[in-house]
Amino acid sequence: MSGKSKTLRVCALGIAAAALMALSAPAMANPGDTYTITGDRVNVRSGPSDRASIRTTVQRGDELLELRQDGGWTGVRVLRTGEEGWVFSDLLRQRSASTLGSGGNGRGSFARYSSGFDRLIGRVNDELGYKFADRVEAGEDGLLRVTPSQEWLFNTSREAKIYAAMALYEMWKNHNNGRPVSVALGARGMNPITIEDGSNGPTMDLPALVGGSR
Repeated sequence: MSGKSKTLRVCALGIAAAALMALSAPAMANPGDTYTITGDRVNVRSGPSDRASIRTTVQRGDELLELRQDGGWTGVRVLRTGEEGWVFSDLLRQRSASTLGSGGNGRGSFARYSSGFDRLIGRVNDELGYKFADRVEAGEDGLLRVTPSQEWLFNTSREAKIYAAMALYEMWKNHNNGRPVSVALGARGMNPITIEDGSNGPTMDLPALVGGSR
């Protein structure tokens, strides 16, 4: 890279992105997470199968509490009525995350966006001996801004920073059900690595300062 920032199509780094997509898998949710329904009318069934009998229906915006997981189905309790049953997981959107087994819900946590990603970051933090992020902020304009710790910035390579930004983008895109998003990874007062959805697909902007200790 030259001294000037260059814009790259994210697909040019597709091999790395494919390896990181598993970080945002929605099936990793914890019991105790709450969800809202994304469809207009969704069936709550007696078992984890589309052949199971229908116990009730829920509407867009109804809140559900997760009880268990079975393949692509989530066992839930409808908070409005107390009824329990199974809903196809793709029709759910996480509203808040349980703190059981996760990194917590602080400003440096991803639990409110993806409990699976948050647990993975927690394991990475344990291995590194320091935390990855000091602050995680979501804006109404679809922007996720992540301020990494100084230890992580200093100790990670240029490639690791790029891969981390791509993993954050995949997680955030998944959380927003595929809607256009943008991600900024960088310290306050410095040009961040950014990935932003545009009319021709996502692009990545790499500031000249992206480097590392190795």
